[in-house]
Amino acid sequence: MNPRIIPEDIIQRIRERADIVEIVSAHLRVDKAGQNFKGLCPFHSEKTPSFTVSPSRQMFHCFGCGTGGDIFSFIMKINGESFTSAVRQVADRVGIHVPSVSDHPGGDKIARRRETLIQLNEDVANFFETSLWHDSLGKRGMEYLNTRAIQEETIRTFRLGFARPSWDALAKAMHAKGWTDNDLVDAGVAISRNAQDGAQRTGVYDRFRDRIIFPIFDLQNRVIAFGGRVLDKTQPKYLNSPETLLFHKSQQLYAMEKARTEATRHNALMVVEGYFDVIALHQAGIQNVVATLGTALTSSHLPLIQRFSKNLKLVFDPDTAGIRAALRTAAVEMLDLFAGRGISVDVVTLPDQRDPDTVVREEGTAAFDQLVKGAETLIDFVIRHNLSQATDQSIEAHVESLDTILAIIAKTSDSYQSLYLKQIAERLGIDEHALRMQHRAASVKTNKPAKRIRRIAEPPPSPQSGQVEEMLLQLVIQGKVNPEWLGDLQASEFLNRDYQTLFSWARAMPENEHLTHTQHFVSFGERNPEYESLISRLALRPLEFEEHTIERAVRECVSRIKARNLDNQFSERTRQIRIAEREGCSTKDMHTQLEALRQEKSAYAQ
Repeated sequence: MNPRIIPEDIIQRIRERADIVEIVSAHLRVDKAGQNFKGLCPFHSEKTPSFTVSPSRQMFHCFGCGTGGDIFSFIMKINGESFTSAVRQVADRVGIHVPSVSDHPGGDKIARRRETLIQLNEDVANFFETSLWHDSLGKRGMEYLNTRAIQEETIRTFRLGFARPSWDALAKAMHAKGWTDNDLVDAGVAISRNAQDGAQRTGVYDRFRDRIIFPIFDLQNRVIAFGGRVLDKTQPKYLNSPETLLFHKSQQLYAMEKARTEATRHNALMVVEGYFDVIALHQAGIQNVVATLGTALTSSHLPLIQRFSKNLKLVFDPDTAGIRAALRTAAVEMLDLFAGRGISVDVVTLPDQRDPDTVVREEGTAAFDQLVKGAETLIDFVIRHNLSQATDQSIEAHVESLDTILAIIAKTSDSYQSLYLKQIAERLGIDEHALRMQHRAASVKTNKPAKRIRRIAEPPPSPQSGQVEEMLLQLVIQGKVNPEWLGDLQASEFLNRDYQTLFSWARAMPENEHLTHTQHFVSFGERNPEYESLISRLALRPLEFEEHTIERAVRECVSRIKARNLDNQFSERTRQIRIAEREGCSTKDMHTQLEALRQEKSAYAQ
């Protein structure tokens, strides 16, 4: 959880005094619809209103694109503000004074240092820009950009620059403006000679030399870091600023400040592999495009991504390294990461050794759009490329090598599992029955994510469905549940990892506070933005049964969850007994445990 600069009690006062309907109405029209208000979502294109605002819960949720949260997250998403900035904006509207960072021990020093580095970075960006546009100093840099067909307007839009070949041209220029060596090192634009060459030498030298410079901006269009590309074959080809007080590469995406509007409008965000791919696509009019900064996508990127889109398209060059990187990104853990956060992920693979830059320059935007339309889902991509790595081995060796693929398939819906298994068996010439047996073993070890559903009034009998988990958590978040109805149900008994997290949060609430108070979950969402959409969806989704039946529904959900888990334990113990019997081992104790499970199951029989 992120530390708060603004005290929690002040945030709560602001929240209680503010009216989310009033705030939202300043940005779009909403009309009364029962107890709530509805309007056209500002975060994606739609013709039928699916954007819901609840004055009683002070939350919003779009049931079309999935964007949701509280009054502060609305300001953050609509204006691209930080949490602190959003709180201050709402506070100003309701007349509540928010202490400045100088009122908090330690906060003043850090905040002032951040502002200092932002000012320094602006001076550095101006220096690089001026160098590029200089007739003689920037000639090589400009010629290189011309070879990449980067237009002057685009150069100015992205504020591209040029780092001179000199070891200290930037340092001298910044010294002349009053910046110190420590300032330059802290900003990541210079390197201390002491750190590199021993204590005999002092001072600093420029980190970026003889490179095209790409300023990296935050969502407020402030320069927070730089990237540089060489003009020849010098290594490394690309060099980024190090981690600084302003810059954390695992949380930043290049050009997000430019892509966010189109990403919201199209409800899709494309991630490409490099600076020039981003620039070329933006120049061609495809502007919902960003790039990672020398890292694979991680969980730290998700809050930023989810603020603007729930649909992610990964665009990979066709070279072997790119495919390997894609497969690393699409490992089982990463697939879990995306699926568990409600992000739809497709993979666009470019043919004929061409990158996005080449495709749009040589074939135009229409050709690139066709490639995007032909994207395959992340899971299809992973399975296809894992299968392509299979070699001519025995059937047993083939089945053994498919553990990764089977673990992935076990996370999909039942209908897709059958299709995938049939395709894999046909492609590798493996007996489909043997493959299904191997798949069942993998499924036992894999927690299957919950399926999204529409009706929740009568949960289906299937113990694998996440329907009952979602229904129960909805009632908890909406404050409809008496803690006694939950019995000894534990978070670990949920299959869906997000539900486990939120139920743990409910269980951890102080005894003197109501277990299901919605505001506790709102506060959790503020600190953990990746959960905001799930919380707002469950908080605002209407109940599909009468209030007087809630206790029965809760108890039934608890029973179904426990019965399902006992069924899984029973099946696993039965499988272990069969294996032990084949190997000639004693199974007396195991049968005793099995009988205990059988009796416990009977207590939850429907």
